[in-house]
Amino acid sequence: MIEPEFERLYEDMGRNHIQPLWRAESSVMPSEPAPKTIPWIWKWSQLSSLARRSGELVTLSRGGDRRALGLANPGLGGFPYATATLWAAVQWLNGGEVAPAHRHSAQAVRFMIDGEGAYSTVQGDKVYLERGDFAINPPWHWHDHGSEGDGPAIWMDGLDVPLNNYLDAVFFEQGTKDVQEVTRVVDGSVLKYGLGQLRPAWEAPCQEYSPLCTYKWTATEQALNNLAKVSASPFDDVAIEFTNPHTGRPVMNTMTAWVQMLRPGIHTKAHRQVNSAVYHVFEGRGATIIAGVRFDWEQGDIFVIPSWAYHEHVNASKSERAILFSIQDTPVLVALGKYREEALATNGGHQETKEVFDAERTLAHR
Repeated sequence: MIEPEFERLYEDMGRNHIQPLWRAESSVMPSEPAPKTIPWIWKWSQLSSLARRSGELVTLSRGGDRRALGLANPGLGGFPYATATLWAAVQWLNGGEVAPAHRHSAQAVRFMIDGEGAYSTVQGDKVYLERGDFAINPPWHWHDHGSEGDGPAIWMDGLDVPLNNYLDAVFFEQGTKDVQEVTRVVDGSVLKYGLGQLRPAWEAPCQEYSPLCTYKWTATEQALNNLAKVSASPFDDVAIEFTNPHTGRPVMNTMTAWVQMLRPGIHTKAHRQVNSAVYHVFEGRGATIIAGVRFDWEQGDIFVIPSWAYHEHVNASKSERAILFSIQDTPVLVALGKYREEALATNGGHQETKEVFDAERTLAHR
């Protein structure tokens, strides 16, 4: 029972918009992260069907300037965010369409899922995109996308929109023309910097953002295969990070991107990190166990691993590799001194699988 003096003290504090720490300490400083983001998976069978139907029904003028299907994590209260810091979407362009030029303060990347004749023009630098290509979009850079092929162009978008909004740092500007002027040689950044470790001798290194607008899948795949001959991570198997070749830093200040290959028969050990990640299954099939729940995935699926959740990956195939692309908010945590990582120390480094993910059951228990 609260004594009258204390009751009056708390009432007076409340009227003056003050909350005593001793009554809120456990909620504002819990013993470990308690993210609202929950582990979740979006199946490609559903995503591709909805994207195709959107392509048939929604014009770019009716749906804004991007036909993008934002992935809304059920733990985030209806916001169209995949995690508390990362926005992810499947974007669909019909053949011959253009997503008009605009620019924004949000930092963006995209990973090409499918399509021929697709291109992206960033700040006058036009590059053609093929399946598996990874493209960056620094903040406040003009960019438009298009498909010069007959069929659709499909890619996964990744932006730091939730973080950008939380920081009240949002700026957006629509271009005066749908297609910006191409001011450089087509595929110029790839021709100029595509070998990564080399640059024109007369130019200073590009410090703030990568000089490469697009990282081609052929080079990425070769890097994976080469690394597999040398070493691998016990937690992620053969994993590479896209970096600025002039600095070695991640391609964005607020997020990084990985591609990893799970070789046949691999079952990685479990660890957890203070970061969140969104994964796209580029190739193959397998499973990821997140906080004791098994998420089975196949090509095209997209799934989320929240902060501080133990996770491990499984490729049970005896002959086929699996390849995952991911965006992660790690650079923010590292820059702020908040990043932490911990391996599972029990059961040989593997979690006990309590259940297989079921969307309806998960939502019913929330």
